[in-house]
Amino acid sequence: MEQPEPTLMVVTVATKPSGLRGPGEEARKIIEQGIPLDKLQQSFARFLQSLQKIVNVEQARVGDFVLDEITFSAEVGADGEFKLLGAGVGVSANSGVSFTLRRQPAKEK
Repeated sequence: MEQPEPTLMVVTVATKPSGLRGPGEEARKIIEQGIPLDKLQQSFARFLQSLQKIVNVEQARVGDFVLDEITFSAEVGADGEFKLLGAGVGVSANSGVSFTLRRQPAKEK
């Protein structure tokens, strides 16, 4: 007997066919979707690689100040894709995933 593929249940909001969220029953429909763990892992790796390309921590200096920490929020869609939550998302971020990247302390020589 073949073992079922391990999945993670994701509860999300169904979007309109246009992909836009807004008022109306269709836009607020809550769905529960089992997403294969390997698909989530691959999606997360792509998401982090994309973020790495836009966040160059080595050059994060403003005068005497150095960027020490970056926090961002993402959501996992019903398709298993990680999506950065942008401005205007509001309370939807509360059901998303928050990540904090901290600068590693400099090693003493």
